[in-house]
Amino acid sequence: MNLIGRQKGMTSIGWVLVFMLIAVVTLVTLKLLPIYLDGFAVKSSLASLKNEHNISNTPPNKIKTMLLKRFDINTVTDVTKDDIYIDKSQGMMTIEVEYEVRDKLVGNIDVVVMFNEKIEVPTN
Repeated sequence: MNLIGRQKGMTSIGWVLVFMLIAVVTLVTLKLLPIYLDGFAVKSSLASLKNEHNISNTPPNKIKTMLLKRFDINTVTDVTKDDIYIDKSQGMMTIEVEYEVRDKLVGNIDVVVMFNEKIEVPTN
């Protein structure tokens, strides 16, 4: 018997499994990509505060408002005022944005992504 000569590719079950794997990877990518793009927008908005004139003497509430306006311009909706922490100590001001995003993947399976970005600005 010459079985090797008759075998010419994958079976239909093999193709179904390959397509299912591609579908799962595509679904996860389509769910996670916008979340990470928002995360990059948060990081760049936070980094742009270092270039603000006289940021070290700005009151914390005004800094939060500035950040929230930048998030609004970048259509970041997952960060609230309660997710922004500002601490002034030892000649440094630390501005931290810590938040998590929870999104449905399929049925009762959720995707949870946590972000923690911070910058330190010297105070005068």
